[in-house]
Amino acid sequence: MLRFLVSSFILVASNFSAQAKGDCDISGIWNHSDKPAKLLIDLNKAEATVYSHDNDMKAVGLVVLKALKPAPHTSLWDAQMYSAENDAFVDVQIMSKDCNQLNVVYQGDEVLSLVR
Repeated sequence: MLRFLVSSFILVASNFSAQAKGDCDISGIWNHSDKPAKLLIDLNKAEATVYSHDNDMKAVGLVVLKALKPAPHTSLWDAQMYSAENDAFVDVQIMSKDCNQLNVVYQGDEVLSLVR
């Protein structure tokens, strides 16, 4: 019985992760739209980290977004992003556009755009 429950949980969790946002899987490598940098979104870790950065190699591995989770709206994700101005992580929303563009919004303003 326990094996069945664990197997069922794993199946439901993996199914939720893959289908939480319909046909869009936001995991993987994304290009920063304004900088020669790439971010890696890992939904299993619920975070986005700097994958590469041509202008700042020390930034590689830094967490840019954390606590990624699906929001009620089908094209939205909720997360937290570090704000140097606030010296803390702040709540942001991530909107996907046709699975090839992500826009990170803080208090109604776009603060980051990522493209595939």
